[in-house]
Amino acid sequence: MSFLRMIDRRLARLEDLLIMGMMAAIATILGLGVVLRYVFNNPLTWAEEFVVTMFVWSIMLGVPSALRSRMHIRIDVLILRLSKPARRIFGFIACLAGLVIMCAAVYAGYKHTAGVWSSQTPMLGFSMGWIFLAMPVGFALTLFHGCMILIDEGPELVFQNSTETVIDSAPV
Repeated sequence: MSFLRMIDRRLARLEDLLIMGMMAAIATILGLGVVLRYVFNNPLTWAEEFVVTMFVWSIMLGVPSALRSRMHIRIDVLILRLSKPARRIFGFIACLAGLVIMCAAVYAGYKHTAGVWSSQTPMLGFSMGWIFLAMPVGFALTLFHGCMILIDEGPELVFQNSTETVIDSAPV
C-alpha cells in the first residue's frame, strides 16, 4: 500500500507541475502573440492551436487535482442535513457512481482518441489524438486518486469538500 501512496504523491506532484508549466506557457504565448500581432503585425499562426491543446490538458489534469485538494464543485445542501451514518451510505453510493462514470469516461476518451489519431491539426500538423488523449489520462488519474482517498479515508470523504470539513469540525 505504501508503494501506491508513493505513486499517488508523485503523480500529484507531476500533475501540479505540468498544470503550472502549461498555465505559464499559455500566458507567455498569448502575451507574445498579442505583441507580435499588434506591434509588429506578424501574428503567431500556430499559437491558438497550441494554446487550446495546453488548455485542454490543463483542465483534464485539473480534475484530479481538484479532487485531491477537495476543491471540486458540489451542491451539498442535502448532504449537510444528513447524519454521519447517512453521509457514509451516500458517500458509498457516490463512490460507486463515480467509479462507473470515471471508467466510462476513460473508455469513451480512449475510443475517441483512437478514432481521431490519424487526423492532424491544421497548423502544427500533430495528431489530433494528442489533444483528446487528455480525457482518458485525466479521468484515469481522477479514478486513481479517488481510489486512494477511498482506501485511506473511506467512502464518505472521497467527495467531501472544504465546506463540509469546516462544518464537521465546528464545535456543537
